[in-house]
Amino acid sequence: MCDSNIRITTLILAIAFLVFPFSSAVNGQKRTREEAQQEAGKIVTEAERKVGEAYKTSDRKLVVEAERAVAEAFVKAIDLWREAGNDTRLIAGVEELTRIYSVNGDYQQAVDRLKFEANYWMERGDLKQQIRMLLLLGLRQWQMKNDEASIETLQQVTEMSRGAGLYSSARNALEQLVLVYTRLGRTKDAEAARAKAKELWEIREPAAPPAAPLAKAQPITIPAQWVDLPSAPMAAEYRDVKGENQAVLVNRSTKGIEMLMFGCVAVDENNKTRVLYSLSGVGLTHGGIRPGFYYQPFAMLNGPLNRWTDEKMGCEGAAKMAVIEVMFDDRSGWKADGKDSVVR
Repeated sequence: MCDSNIRITTLILAIAFLVFPFSSAVNGQKRTREEAQQEAGKIVTEAERKVGEAYKTSDRKLVVEAERAVAEAFVKAIDLWREAGNDTRLIAGVEELTRIYSVNGDYQQAVDRLKFEANYWMERGDLKQQIRMLLLLGLRQWQMKNDEASIETLQQVTEMSRGAGLYSSARNALEQLVLVYTRLGRTKDAEAARAKAKELWEIREPAAPPAAPLAKAQPITIPAQWVDLPSAPMAAEYRDVKGENQAVLVNRSTKGIEMLMFGCVAVDENNKTRVLYSLSGVGLTHGGIRPGFYYQPFAMLNGPLNRWTDEKMGCEGAAKMAVIEVMFDDRSGWKADGKDSVVR
């Protein structure tokens, strides 16, 4: 095969990969819904972590590069959520992706994505979600200062919403039109849009079907990985909380606690611990946790890592979860062995 043919073949393969980057098969086997969601959550979580690291450097170039990388991650994740049929994360992912596009001035990418998503919901016969994507399109166009395009889109949303009896969407579009007209100095148009929105507040939308009764929440428990470090100022206990036995963290120090951090620790054969990495932290207002009082973090610690994944928060392998750092109300602090610095 001559060099030119090799180059053409390589180009065709590259284009095919770009157009069809995600197959529903992995090693010849169909990917399960759970596998697709796990992969999507992993992709986005890792990308957002890198954005956080870039912000710590205060280097604008690194931040922009990281944000563009997270946008690429969302493009991949959106395909996976669509494949898995997870509409909630699909919609949230599109909203976040187009927010990133708007922040970075990627106008055409934001517009193309939202038009694509609006057509997707139209083909599925879901007018409400189609309108939602078009309303978001009008907002992004306004944010990126294409006011005339924004007006056209928002007027379309108003007409579609009123025709479908979705008056709240029509009001939202009209109220957004007020902002667009005001920026353009079109005072009469702004007043007219405001008056129409006010009229719609008097109209009730058709009642939604009654929601299924919520299942009773399970009692909050101490994670199986949890360990109380001997010197830590907080310890896990079960207490009566509103008539139910719930897991809580009790302040066993003589000071109030205003901030604390959770992390993963290694415990050796001599029962000595070493901090491996942090999981999450929380600042507490209204005086924090007074001595002898408790705080309820275990709903979070037993929950997902973030809104993009169903994977439960936890520590890898044999590592244990623990309080690794606190700040007291007198601004002094405590940290577990191996923790680099006290929270400031």
